[in-house]
Amino acid sequence: MIPKPIILDISEWQVPTTINYAQLSQQISGVIVRVQYGSNYEDKHYKTHITEFNKYNVPVAVYAWVRGTSVSDMEKEARDFYQRAKNFQPTFWWLDVEEHSMSNMRQGVEAYRQQLKKLGAKKVGAYIANHLFKQFNLDTTKFDAIWLPTYGINNGQYNGSNPTAINEYHLHQYSDRGRLSGYAGYLDLNRIAKGIVADYFGEAKDSIIIEERPTRYELITNVYLREGPSTKSKEIALLKKGEQILIHAYSSAEGYLWGEQRRANNKRGYLALGILQEYVRRVK
Repeated sequence: MIPKPIILDISEWQVPTTINYAQLSQQISGVIVRVQYGSNYEDKHYKTHITEFNKYNVPVAVYAWVRGTSVSDMEKEARDFYQRAKNFQPTFWWLDVEEHSMSNMRQGVEAYRQQLKKLGAKKVGAYIANHLFKQFNLDTTKFDAIWLPTYGINNGQYNGSNPTAINEYHLHQYSDRGRLSGYAGYLDLNRIAKGIVADYFGEAKDSIIIEERPTRYELITNVYLREGPSTKSKEIALLKKGEQILIHAYSSAEGYLWGEQRRANNKRGYLALGILQEYVRRVK
């Protein structure tokens, strides 16, 4: 089983020339892109990854592998991380803590977190190796979210093998052998354990127009008409089963297929269609 929504994390190990971003983007609700490995190593492809996913309206968070050897070194890593990623306006900043790089990791990682916050990062989380969680002894209460890996039999599916280090975690990386259309190799796949997509990737951006094609339909269930292509957008009206509606265009956002209705005064309304045939039948 692959839980929905799908959250992907990616780095230079996934080479851009081998990725069909358009195809991959249709399957995921958010992506977390590696920016650096310590201060001195900048990920080769993070700029391309972020730019390409942005083209297809996938919200982007960022992460950095933590390697600081002192408090001052941790603070420098935070500054480098922020400077490299800030112009991309990531939705979340994650510290990847998998290396015991200094004696007091609790102090060092907290210094890193504080520095990012001072620089302007709104949401800062920690990815912590499950088997090193107790050894690191990080103050997880200071972070906006915790992300933990455990893979079970690691066949690309979620097998119910949950993190054991702590119950208070928000994202779960359940495989590094995931498979999705648009990339031939293995991918790191994650599920949301607590909260919703917007908690980690913000409100939905404008949708991607798939097709402009006015078509009349008859609703086979009640459905809300909303001001924007988002399940959080304000409801305009509840359209009732049996009503005939004219949909002018189709777009993709938040993992849904949306139908766009042109209304009076140049306003637009949006219906979350999901899989189209589940909601409507075409009027001949």
